[in-house]
Amino acid sequence: MTTKLLDYDVAEHLRTSEEMAAYLEASIAECDGDAGFVAKALDDIARAKLQQE
Repeated sequence: MTTKLLDYDVAEHLRTSEEMAAYLEASIAECDGDAGFVAKALDDIARAKLQQE
């Protein structure tokens, strides 16, 4: 049996400023000092903003 994986892009699901803020806050809370983790969240938010334009 083969498992089919689908691409998931969180930027497609961040629609409002409130959702983006909550996502960033959660990322900061869970990063455990990993600046790259927070940088990825900021990238996701930037891509979400670009998709809205």
